[in-house]
Amino acid sequence: MAIPSAESAFAPGASARRRLAASLRQAPSPLLLLLVLSGLPVLAAAWAVLSPPVMLSKAMTQDLLFNLSGAWHVYSGHLAHVDFHDASGRLSFLLTALGFHLLGPTPFAFLVNVGIMGAVLFAASFLAAMRRLPLLPAVLFVIFASLLALMPANVGDRPEQYTFAMSYNRYGWSAYSILALILFVPPREERDRTWIDIAVAGGLLAAMFYLKITYFAAGLATLGFAVLFHPHVGRYWRAWLVVGALLVLNALAPHNQAYLADILSWATSGAVRKAATLHFNNFVAAIDRYGPYLAAVAVGLWMWWSGRATFRLPLTLVFLLVMSLLLLSQNSQAAGMPSAIVVLFALYDRLRTAFASLGNRDVAPWLLTLLLFPLFAVGGYATSIAGYHANARDGRGVHVVERTNLRGLAVPEGPRGTFLSFSHSFDYPSRPKDAPAQPLYQLSDYEYVLVLMEGADLLMDRPIGGIALLDSVNPLSFMLGVEPVRGANLWSTWSAPKRSAGEFLGGARYVLVPKFATSPQWTDDMMRLYGGYLEQHFRWAAETRCWTLFVRSDPELPTSTSQGHI
Repeated sequence: MAIPSAESAFAPGASARRRLAASLRQAPSPLLLLLVLSGLPVLAAAWAVLSPPVMLSKAMTQDLLFNLSGAWHVYSGHLAHVDFHDASGRLSFLLTALGFHLLGPTPFAFLVNVGIMGAVLFAASFLAAMRRLPLLPAVLFVIFASLLALMPANVGDRPEQYTFAMSYNRYGWSAYSILALILFVPPREERDRTWIDIAVAGGLLAAMFYLKITYFAAGLATLGFAVLFHPHVGRYWRAWLVVGALLVLNALAPHNQAYLADILSWATSGAVRKAATLHFNNFVAAIDRYGPYLAAVAVGLWMWWSGRATFRLPLTLVFLLVMSLLLLSQNSQAAGMPSAIVVLFALYDRLRTAFASLGNRDVAPWLLTLLLFPLFAVGGYATSIAGYHANARDGRGVHVVERTNLRGLAVPEGPRGTFLSFSHSFDYPSRPKDAPAQPLYQLSDYEYVLVLMEGADLLMDRPIGGIALLDSVNPLSFMLGVEPVRGANLWSTWSAPKRSAGEFLGGARYVLVPKFATSPQWTDDMMRLYGGYLEQHFRWAAETRCWTLFVRSDPELPTSTSQGHI
């Protein structure tokens, strides 16, 4: 049975079997049908994430506050990588700052970030899939790429560990997956609309540069590979070369020099994960997750050996698998690489065309089997989103912040003062020579929020001034609506470059030292590093159960008159 035509397969009155065959084998997809079948689930998922009355965070709450703090810098008129420093790009901060303009200073501003990126990635995945894949795989790919951006959990973590931490990784995985589909699966339409691919790919690469440099580097390498080995890209190598050159020139332009300087500073301070043994052990520990992709490579090799495909197919599958592993190696999670799903879509496309002469009974089971894997991935993302919505709506067992600009943030409630269960999965590099140490205490997210609220109360009725905090993240300026201090690292840890005392504390009127820090050894190191400056320029002012407060000895220097946008 030949592949049914578009006119016959989706015409009124066509049999269900005929429509199923067309949805598996006929490309390109019917646009309106693809838009409806992919758009409705994505809209439902977006509503589930954006509509609850609270913003629930069950894990890594400090990383959500990291984004809110960076966005508060931007909202206060500061420049990323100039007035505050981090190795991640500015795009995520800009989008959350836009949320502040739309919604005011609230954690819900971050959901504007999520909504915008979800919409952009939906549009990009739709434009990529509609010209390449039959209806059913196209629907799955668009939903996969969109839900990956919307999902309130980290890739590789349990679906009920709801968190908005490290959203730039989810955006980056989704963008790289779409780029890989564009570059490795040729369009299947009569009209030549390569300009769509070039525009979408260029936009994705630009976004990846301003999200996280590793995704941008992987994207450029993937573009170079595709120009060399894939005819539908190599045929227009001049246009693709212009796009790549413009992106590189933008990356090296003067307005990005501060960003590149931060990246270099972090790279030389130990932020690059280059322990080969660690990466090998992570790969072996999650080898069962990579089984389908390794099997796809084996099938690609068999198709090349049997003359049903060129060597380009297995080479492409291996390249994509290796690039995905390299991206994973620079993330905090030890497993989970969504872009590898494109390995299966590339194999799907090749099987569909290589066996086009076979009847549906012969080839459809193999195509359906391949689609089970992205279907399971989509199901996992949907489960996380649905669970988040139910838990955030339910309200039982959660503590909701009701004061400061953090109001509306919800964390799992627990007994006070126990300091039991701070997440061990937050795998930021520590000092390489540190021996394993028994923690003095372990903060839960609930206790972390209580500690922050006590710090905010300590400063609430004092004169306006810059606030420094000797911990990994400093969200107090955002919480209190005051202009943040310039010059500090947004995420402070051993893998970040050390700032001089004048740079870090020069604009501060208040310095808070936590008694229960997220990283107690790091707080101790900061006290040793900045203790002399504190003794010279600050005096002890107050002490609570969780904090020690120091106030600048000369109250006139500095006193910020800006209260931000309250």
